[in-house]
Amino acid sequence: MLTDSIIEDFELREEEPWYQQQQNMEHDLHLAAELGKTLLDRNTELEEALQQMYGTNQEQLQEIEYLTKQIELLRQMNEQHAKVYEQLDVTARELEVTNQKLVMESKASQNKIISLAETIDGLQSHVDELQRQLEELKDGSRKEGTEQRRAMHSLPCLKELYDLRKYFVYDHLFAAEITSDEAQVSPLEDENERLKKNMSMLQAQLTLERQRREGMEQEYSLLLRENGELEKSLSDLDDYKQSIQELESKVVELRQRSQEPADFVSVVDNLLPESFLFSGKDSSDLVHFSGIKLCVNGVGSQTEHGPPNLSETLLKNSSDEDPVRGHEQTCIRRAEAVRQRGISLLNEVDEQYIALQMKYNELLSRCHRPEDTLSHKAVQTSRRISQDQSGKAAQCEQQTSANEELLRSEPAACTAPLPIVELASSFSNTQPEYKVLFKEIFSCIRKTKAEINENRSKYKSVQL
Repeated sequence: MLTDSIIEDFELREEEPWYQQQQNMEHDLHLAAELGKTLLDRNTELEEALQQMYGTNQEQLQEIEYLTKQIELLRQMNEQHAKVYEQLDVTARELEVTNQKLVMESKASQNKIISLAETIDGLQSHVDELQRQLEELKDGSRKEGTEQRRAMHSLPCLKELYDLRKYFVYDHLFAAEITSDEAQVSPLEDENERLKKNMSMLQAQLTLERQRREGMEQEYSLLLRENGELEKSLSDLDDYKQSIQELESKVVELRQRSQEPADFVSVVDNLLPESFLFSGKDSSDLVHFSGIKLCVNGVGSQTEHGPPNLSETLLKNSSDEDPVRGHEQTCIRRAEAVRQRGISLLNEVDEQYIALQMKYNELLSRCHRPEDTLSHKAVQTSRRISQDQSGKAAQCEQQTSANEELLRSEPAACTAPLPIVELASSFSNTQPEYKVLFKEIFSCIRKTKAEINENRSKYKSVQL
């Protein structure tokens, strides 16, 4: 509407004298400069809002990727814990089965030991009885021998023996009695020897049973120790189950947090503070680079119709070198920080940073479309503007310790009102071409608005 009114005024005033046309032209130039200033301020504000939205989008994407990686790590840990618990369950069951078997074997061995002890006691009592019988037989044989000796010493016995030998009467009967006595003595001795052998064998069996009993007692003590260790492992299993439940609750909380809308707060920044990622000098260089880039953005929208001069190329080269240097340093520090954290996000951050830088360069190239319709004086004014902006950039380099609010206010200072006397003198002899300038400015603003709306829709879709 304002441009249409200006165009109508200009067409009505074409019929007026040349000095009135000059005054009207100066007035129009004043209005055009003010309008250009306001439009440039609005453009810088929109670019800042777009950069903030890009930054928040990048932070939220990093946060989502970090949360997804944390969830994957927690799932892997949960699976590993589940495998360990399954193995512990299997080993616990096997040990319980072996423990039950050993308990049954120990009970059977105890019963066997008791039965063997009873048999040993019975055999010992039998041996005692046999020894007593042997002693009784020995006593009887001794008594018989003494009686026979006494009878032999008697005279009638001698006479009878003499008669028997003389007349050979009943000789075979006497020999039979003698042999019977010897036969009676020999089985007793054999039985005694046999009993002694049995006793030695039973003693050897008793020693073997005692040794087996000691071995079983040792095995029983080992089983008791293994049972205690199994009980400890079962208690550890309960602790592991509790830790699994805690990890599952944490996973649920992380999922809920990832599903909830973020309040423009980056978890990565909370985990890795700027003082850890950047040193004092590098952080000041980064802030200085942001201030210089804002100044260059303020200049670019004013110098879009002129050819690139020396100061503009220097500013672009410095702005291209600074982000590369700052990006390399930040990548190095982020790599060190992420190594200490245990999770590598450097590749994703680099890719997102490069994509964002390419989008920003495309936006600047769209805004910096050169036109060959402007005169040499317009180029001269753009050079002066770029010189003023280079002076502001030097001031930004000196003030690296200032806050971000001052750096944000510096692009507005960079777009300060310019001297309009030279503009009036330059356009006094040429036809005004601000119409094309306004059309291009409006087209750039519409494009930036469309891109901002697209980014907002993408951002909302990412949040959902």
